[in-house]
Amino acid sequence: MDLRRNPVPIPPEILGPKELEENPGDVNEILDFYFRVQDPNETEPFYEAKFLIVGEGGAGKTSLAKKIADETYELESDEKSTQGIDVIQWNFTQPNGQPFRVNIWDFGGQEIYHQTHQFFLTKRSLYALVADTRKENTDFYWWLKVVELLSDNSPVLIIKNEKQDRKCEVNERELRGEFTNLKEILATNLNSNRGLSEIKNAIENYISRLPHVGTPLPKLWVRVRFALENNSRNYISLEEYRTLCRENKLTDREDMLRLSRYLHDLGVCLHFQDDSTLKHYVILKPEWGTTAVYKVLDNDTVRQNQGRFTQDDLVNIWNGVQYADMRDELLHLMMRFKLCYKIPNLPDTDPDTYIAPHLLSVDKPDYTWDDETNNLILRYKYEFMPKGILTRFIVETYPWIDEQKLVWKNGVVLNKDQTRAEVIENYNQKEIKIRVAGNRKKELLAVVTHELEKIHQSFERLQYQTLVPCNCPSCQGSQMPYSYPLNRLRKRLEDKKYEIECPESYEMVDVRKLIDDIMQQSLGAQLQRELEQKRNESQQSFMPEPIIRNQVFISYSHEDQQSLTILQKHLKPMIRNQKLAVWDDTKIQAGAEWRQEIEEAIAAAKVAVLMVSPDFLASDFIADDELPPLLNTAQAKGLTIIWIPLRFSNYKETAIEKYQAAHDPKNPLSRLSEAEQDGAWVDICSKIKQAASKINQV
Repeated sequence: MDLRRNPVPIPPEILGPKELEENPGDVNEILDFYFRVQDPNETEPFYEAKFLIVGEGGAGKTSLAKKIADETYELESDEKSTQGIDVIQWNFTQPNGQPFRVNIWDFGGQEIYHQTHQFFLTKRSLYALVADTRKENTDFYWWLKVVELLSDNSPVLIIKNEKQDRKCEVNERELRGEFTNLKEILATNLNSNRGLSEIKNAIENYISRLPHVGTPLPKLWVRVRFALENNSRNYISLEEYRTLCRENKLTDREDMLRLSRYLHDLGVCLHFQDDSTLKHYVILKPEWGTTAVYKVLDNDTVRQNQGRFTQDDLVNIWNGVQYADMRDELLHLMMRFKLCYKIPNLPDTDPDTYIAPHLLSVDKPDYTWDDETNNLILRYKYEFMPKGILTRFIVETYPWIDEQKLVWKNGVVLNKDQTRAEVIENYNQKEIKIRVAGNRKKELLAVVTHELEKIHQSFERLQYQTLVPCNCPSCQGSQMPYSYPLNRLRKRLEDKKYEIECPESYEMVDVRKLIDDIMQQSLGAQLQRELEQKRNESQQSFMPEPIIRNQVFISYSHEDQQSLTILQKHLKPMIRNQKLAVWDDTKIQAGAEWRQEIEEAIAAAKVAVLMVSPDFLASDFIADDELPPLLNTAQAKGLTIIWIPLRFSNYKETAIEKYQAAHDPKNPLSRLSEAEQDGAWVDICSKIKQAASKINQV
């Protein structure tokens, strides 16, 4: 069922990829969502969007963001520049009376950030390009092109920040002719608020007309969305996310993932479901993750070491309590964003050393190129060249960097099986040039072009030419041969014109051989698999599949339901203020696969609370299915076991005896008066909380 590009009330994430050559979304998901939003009583329109502010450093982006959110904000003479990204919330009321929430993303303008913002610029958003009229250093074409390439032609406003009322002329006609998504050019003096109301009106107008705005969403989705928003933490585990969903009546596991994917695509939270490490966490505050990333890129030591850092450096950089338990995952986040790679183990090198290629030296290292007469040469010429193509290429191909030394900010030399590839970016000329020499040069060139094409495809409508060198006798062996556009050669083949003249030598050249020399992707299939295997091995050695233990698991006999209810009441304040995540089998919804749910809850347990009684010890399910994995994990020091003596029992005949009791077994709870029991339960809950806070995640 392919409903893409139709005006249906279904998010595009469910309908499927925008590229029509790819398969549409899952038919069951499409139908399920459609029928769920047919009842107006069970849906709620979604009025929320991102407003992203970009521009050069010091242009006034932060001042604009704060003024939009609060017109009474007093500008500071030395307004601190944004480090990375800040997110500010702003609310307004639409003409129809509906409240609208705007998430303002304020992007730092320093050069280092230009190459990394691409991972956070998203579709279905409104953009503002802020220009400082005093400096006149804004490259309008560059910024508008970046937004066009990375945001699927989202609408853009140009905001002229006329500091001290200095005017700035913008060639509006020329820009509008080039960029159809440029909506308005507005001027303001943020010190006096001149023009601010017009800017806010324009934002309200364009952002409320974004395609996804007003889409009916299931009320259950909206309820979970607000529960996530009101959670004060920066991130939660996937199991905690599922628990939160269940508490808000969203019980279908696939629907939970559908919602987190939708919120991820909107930039509300980050959940990388296809990443073996990051899929275990939902980052509730994306700016927390981006700030951590930029802390590394901004670090003086890392900069002085030209992008080189170690795990020990990260301990110092991410030394705050908010990062302590997530350093490995944050590093993995940087690697996923192609911001760094791990250096393969080399002599005299720390085994946990990483490189951020954005910070590499611009100086080309000295090296020789033995064979300059029989090279394969290929060039990419860009109409507009976004920053970061080469650094991303370096991260993708790092296992084959020659001696792990021949790499710099604008180039890299790869070496595989006595075959070398040199890839150099000339940003000023909007060009990437490749030359390959050695026995397997066609194969290695195929891998290089495959990796570059992957990067090209991550941009919307990136326009470039692939230039194929002439192989006539005059051009062969030349470092500057004449080059033909590949699309022109393919057009000649389609028209059955099998020869083309070289403008330099006037000789006729075989078109098919020109293409075959440099575009035989099938030849590089084996090498491509080897490169991908090397990358995978590096990531697997970087971090094993994590076992996330972050909740309290309560094991009890259903005959002791009354005692469980009392414990739940006493734990409720700790659960409400998010000091504890607690699971027991009353969380299992009707129709769920109860055994699987229990197994997953045991796997996520940080503390196991055993409510011990004769009924508990007599339960075959507890003895055979719950206790063994809990006791085994406790023995491996991945879990703390606390047990509560509800009544006298033969606990000494079991392995429970050697574990800590939360109350004196010689005086079980059944022997206490009601008042004494309340005191005992309070003490027990305190011990559970203490155990949960002490044990680090495994």
